[in-house]
Amino acid sequence: MSLIDLAAIGSAPLAAHPYPYAVLRDVFGGEQDALVAEFPAEGFRYDVRENGGPDRKRYRTYNYQLVKDGVPDAANVARLTPRWRRLLDELTGPAYRAAVAAGSGADLTGTALDIRLVRYAENCWIEPHVDRPDKVVTQLFYLNETWRPEWSGALRVLRSADMDDWSDEVFPYAGNSVLMVRTDRAWHAVPPVTGSGRHARKTLLVHFAHPAAAEAGRR
Repeated sequence: MSLIDLAAIGSAPLAAHPYPYAVLRDVFGGEQDALVAEFPAEGFRYDVRENGGPDRKRYRTYNYQLVKDGVPDAANVARLTPRWRRLLDELTGPAYRAAVAAGSGADLTGTALDIRLVRYAENCWIEPHVDRPDKVVTQLFYLNETWRPEWSGALRVLRSADMDDWSDEVFPYAGNSVLMVRTDRAWHAVPPVTGSGRHARKTLLVHFAHPAAAEAGRR
């Protein structure tokens, strides 16, 4: 039995405004609690960019790379629990790709996967931004057993580059997921997490991107 509700992803209720995106609930099956409990606690790399520019978004996060340009990070994957390795197998398989293509309406031909785990500890954030053009579709899966609105850290679906100009907020409760189609107006952000270090926002991030275009964008 699949760990992910592929039928729900394939029939995602895609909104048109402010850009194509869908919010899904309960995307994990009966093993959701175990996935939450087994979310890695170590091995994350601190990534920070506080001097951005027009095309270089600013952020502060902790990242654990699983797949880059379609190639698994063998060392990081080996440290996962068997259940998490099974989830990764599903994410890199044809059934999940077909479900995302159906739900997003996007052409994923020639795209490669970029998959990583992201922790937003206290004062971690990502400023309003639009993804690079090489990224076709993004799916975010959240894995927090509990979360309080006063801790901030919700994904904000924005109408513009203004952090406060949001049309939707999605908190990182386990089982919540967001499917986003990349457009030039697909602004989104995560305001700083608060709470004196007592908790961290936990995310599984999946990008479908064109590798050659991504490499050109990095140069």
